Amino acid sequence: MLIGEDSEVPENQDKDEQNSDLTTDKQREIAVQRLAAIVESSEDAIISKTLDGIIVSWNAAAERIYGYTAEEVCGQSMSILVPSDRPDEIPQILQHIRRGERIKQFETVRVRKDGRKINVSLTISPIKDNQGHIVGAATIARDITRRKQREEELLWLSRAMEQSPVAVTITDTAGNIKYINAKFTELTGYHKAEVVGKNPRILQSGKTPIEEYQRLWESITSGGEWQGEIQDKKKNGEIYWVREHISSIKNPQGEITHFLAIGEDISERKKIEQALRESEERFRQVAKMTGEWIWEQDPSGEFTYCSGAVKEILGYEPEEMRGKHYREFFIPEAQEGWVYKNSDQQRFFRIVNHYRHKDGHEVFTESSGEPILGEQGQIIKWRGVDRDITKHLEAQELIRRAQIKLAVARNELRIARQIQESLLPTEPLILPEVQVVGYCLPASQVGGDYFDYYHRADHRVDVTIADVSGHSVGPALFMVETRSALKAQIRSKFNAANTLAALNDSLYEDLNRADHFITMFYMQYHLETGEINYASAGHSPPLLLRGAEAVCTKLEADGLIFGVKKEVSFEEKRTLLEKGDIMFLYTDGIIEAESRDGEFFGIKRLCKILITNRHLAPQDLIKVVVKNLQDFCESKTFKDDVTMVVLKAM
Repeated sequence: MLIGEDSEVPENQDKDEQNSDLTTDKQREIAVQRLAAIVESSEDAIISKTLDGIIVSWNAAAERIYGYTAEEVCGQSMSILVPSDRPDEIPQILQHIRRGERIKQFETVRVRKDGRKINVSLTISPIKDNQGHIVGAATIARDITRRKQREEELLWLSRAMEQSPVAVTITDTAGNIKYINAKFTELTGYHKAEVVGKNPRILQSGKTPIEEYQRLWESITSGGEWQGEIQDKKKNGEIYWVREHISSIKNPQGEITHFLAIGEDISERKKIEQALRESEERFRQVAKMTGEWIWEQDPSGEFTYCSGAVKEILGYEPEEMRGKHYREFFIPEAQEGWVYKNSDQQRFFRIVNHYRHKDGHEVFTESSGEPILGEQGQIIKWRGVDRDITKHLEAQELIRRAQIKLAVARNELRIARQIQESLLPTEPLILPEVQVVGYCLPASQVGGDYFDYYHRADHRVDVTIADVSGHSVGPALFMVETRSALKAQIRSKFNAANTLAALNDSLYEDLNRADHFITMFYMQYHLETGEINYASAGHSPPLLLRGAEAVCTKLEADGLIFGVKKEVSFEEKRTLLEKGDIMFLYTDGIIEAESRDGEFFGIKRLCKILITNRHLAPQDLIKVVVKNLQDFCESKTFKDDVTMVVLKAM
């Protein structure tokens, strides 16, 4: 039967419907209570708000997370929880809610009541009424601050591992590689895909003893650490040095789960160390070969190392020097006068030290050194080298004395030259019957050449030329003595031979005592007759050129040199000069002058020049001879004095 609009409902049916409504309300109330209990007991903040963002409900978790009580925030805008730098966040969220969109796990930042910022993850859903209209929003907020911190820490750790300047390797307890960082790839050439799951022994070069790897494994598997330097092999086969530090990673129960290896590439350091060792070895070898003493001192100046050369220089074994201050080996005078201070932190060069040898004799060394500084700039030690300069200083002293002697000799030569110049005639002798001109070119070493001529009142001209052996002041003084003695004899009116005999007797004692001798030629020219009488004491014979003949004649006469024997007789000879005849007197400095080839100028060359130029005046003839002599020797100066006298009858 169908029940129409006008049909009556039985009374018992109305009662059943009322009972059903009561049951539904009861169930709804229970459900609401259950939901409220869930909300209150939730670890997440559950907040409801209007579409304008006004807080309607606030559970216990919200109070714990944000610090506000429900009474403090209900009726307040959600914006009180939003940082000032995010003003648009709530309006944007509400726009999504109004469109019926759900927001899931939106991570953002909120501000607690105490002002502290926290990280939260939000899930926001629209709230609809019975008609399906959106009337608000429900927010579930989870505090993820700690998780964020852990994530940040893990991120930092990951970045640190990847950007680390050392190679990082993590293996499991079986030694299989689980992780490598970028530096590992850079160092070895292996990428992650090539090594993950493999054992680090792929890096072994065979140059590290297997026993070292056994000690390594025993140490880390027992929970300890291992560190050391090993040689590994790169992917390309290149050998490199690495300093490894390996330790175990444990879980909270203290069980080893992994191993961490940190490797620092020390190949360059090893190369530098090897180069340094080689350099030091070369330095030590060179120092050993050169006899140099290498040393090291502590900052106070006490020896900490001495090379074996110290034995040769000071007589001490290296062990005897160690621990002693360097000044302990100085002579007392050097200790008192020493002013250099090691604390100056300045390198020093070629400082002369005055030591006492173990056997007592004095030793001079030339010392150079520099400070070795620590990281803070402090002196760690001094390192340097000393070389024995005792013989060098002795040689310098000999040179100094020689220089003094040379200076004295030069001064004596200067004095000798002055003496020599003062004894020689300053003007030629020009008479109607004869012209006499003399010339002396002093050598670089002044000798004892001497010439003179006199016009006597008895119508006679005396001419002499002499050569005193040796150089410097001694011969010059003998020239003075000879000149004085000769003038005394001239006054006695002796002939040429007797004059030389008297001179020899007068000079003998002095010449013999001084180990000198003199050669001399002496002539007397009588103006009225043109006669010459002459004698020679071992001197080079003068040359006679007759005006009408192209011939040089030697005027020889027997006679011993002065200073060899006392009471000597001299041969006297005579000849006659005619108008135009020339007498050429000279010392051996002319004929013994040498060319660069070692050839002597000689008598023949001299005679040829004289014959060719015999028409010249005496002074011009001398100039020609000097010019030819200089051209022959290719020099303006000579080893011996060049002295000559020209007499020409008019």
